[in-house]
Amino acid sequence: MKNLNILNNKVFMSVSNTANGDVNSATRFYYNQKGSVITAHYEGGVVQLGSIIGKMLDAENFQICYQHLTVTGELRAGQCTTHIELLDNDVIKLLENWQWLNGDLSTGHSELIEVVLN
Repeated sequence: MKNLNILNNKVFMSVSNTANGDVNSATRFYYNQKGSVITAHYEGGVVQLGSIIGKMLDAENFQICYQHLTVTGELRAGQCTTHIELLDNDVIKLLENWQWLNGDLSTGHSELIEVVLN
């Protein structure tokens, strides 16, 4: 995995999440990457609007901070370390370990997969 901007202009959806997470299969993540800098926005499901900022740690791992507003008006924030897995069909899978920075401060694990647009 040598592509420095592997996440740029990629769309992801959730395939699994722990019960204490807000993201589900209706949530879409729109990633951009310029060198080591990662930004994204996300929405759908219980997430009205969210934003991400982060940085690459190495070619296969990155760290982000995220914040979103739920459809019920709750403001949530967290941090996440993510491992990039390249599947056989060149589709990207993101394996995430995250923690809420407000509320109960609980941790969780989620997986996102690239949405391939034709």
